[in-house]
Amino acid sequence: MTVLSENMRTIRKSLKCTQMAFAQIMDIGFRTYVRYESGERDAPVAVLIKLARLADISLDRLLTTRVSVQELTRPDSELPPVKADNIEVVGGSLNEGRLMFKGIKEDFYITATPNEKKLLGHYRKLTPRSREKCLKEVQDWALSRKRAGNGAQTPKKVLKAKNTQKLKKMVKSIKKITVK
Repeated sequence: MTVLSENMRTIRKSLKCTQMAFAQIMDIGFRTYVRYESGERDAPVAVLIKLARLADISLDRLLTTRVSVQELTRPDSELPPVKADNIEVVGGSLNEGRLMFKGIKEDFYITATPNEKKLLGHYRKLTPRSREKCLKEVQDWALSRKRAGNGAQTPKKVLKAKNTQKLKKMVKSIKKITVK
């Protein structure tokens, strides 16, 4: 039996569900779920994400560490250990500017300069809606700078050109269909 299959069983039992009920909750077939829990088949990523969210644990912990019923009663959001020899990095890199530690749900972002640290601190204080708006504005700004640097058209003209190309393709396909 794999770590994942044991964790699936533990999560199901902690929620006091039968295999049939849990399969319905996960929106998969009963036999499929039984095969996942017995370790006969590997669950797809979509099912693993649902399971991790349902149990409120990180995906890496779900796949690599055996969890107990007692551990599932509190969220998997502990702070990193104080001593560096107890930390195990499981994702990210210094080049990406983020690290993910084993057993900890959130990513930890790494900043190289004081200005990056200040900017990241301000971003984290924003509401989720403000974060989305901020990211969209930065994305639009970056795209407009990229286009301006290449001497390309403005965003509205680019969208019009793309729509025109799509319409031309549709018209050509309609002509082919109606002529035959």
